[in-house]
Amino acid sequence: MPDHTELSELTDKIGSIEEVEELCLGVHYVTAKREDDLLSGEYYVVKEKSAVPQAAKSYGQKISGLRLFSITDGGEEYKIIQYEVAKYRAQNNLPPDEPLRATAFFAAQSFPEYFGAFPVPLHTPRGVTLRHWILDNGIYWLETDQCEKVLAVSYPVWSTELSDLTASLGEQTEYDKAHDIEETLGYIFFPAKVSCIPLRELIRTRPEWTGTLIDKPALMNAIWKVAPEYAALMNCQEQSGRNDLFSALLAEAGVQVEPNISMDNMIGIFSDAGENYLLFDRVCAEIRATD
Repeated sequence: MPDHTELSELTDKIGSIEEVEELCLGVHYVTAKREDDLLSGEYYVVKEKSAVPQAAKSYGQKISGLRLFSITDGGEEYKIIQYEVAKYRAQNNLPPDEPLRATAFFAAQSFPEYFGAFPVPLHTPRGVTLRHWILDNGIYWLETDQCEKVLAVSYPVWSTELSDLTASLGEQTEYDKAHDIEETLGYIFFPAKVSCIPLRELIRTRPEWTGTLIDKPALMNAIWKVAPEYAALMNCQEQSGRNDLFSALLAEAGVQVEPNISMDNMIGIFSDAGENYLLFDRVCAEIRATD
């Protein structure tokens, strides 16, 4: 554990330490609680002399001779340490604390500069990829040798950001179907016709796509055209307040509050917007038209 000086600075920052567990050389999992907090915080505390490379330590908050990574404050830098610990344990034949491959995949989503970007899938259920556009790390728009356009969504994205209903519309490669996609951590693929549905869910956490990559009103129109049942179901859920998870949790605890209903989450119809919602595809078409 940290020396006396380091420990004093650490407790000043995170509160009274409750639990300490050494995960690998120089890396400890720590729980601590500040006086005014209701819940304990969880942290990785990394010593300068540790099994973790300097590049990984640089993502943490420096406290004396330590690096602090909070697990519970909403940041994701701790995932890099989680990966490095899993790698160390695998290299030294120690029981795994976390599965190495899945840990790396989920960390790479947030830190491509550390892990590298997710590879663009070569094989899809609609042919071999010939061209691609990058929408985000692990989200690609593909053209294949079967003249198909396909939205490819990597496992860390679709397994956490897409609803079960939407994910069920995605297609899998034969390899992933044969070997269980939960084991292979593979992509799922959406043919162009239904790609508006996953894009609607992905854009909710990527507002910067609106007006740059995606024409949102046109996207809404496309959803009503290809999947009116989905549009009606999503609107019903929003209007009933079922999408407000916080009020639902309070209701379970016996506290009744009015659910928050957001018009931004409603799927509307826009008579003047059309249905061509891919702005980057329009730009490419305009460039080709002027050649």
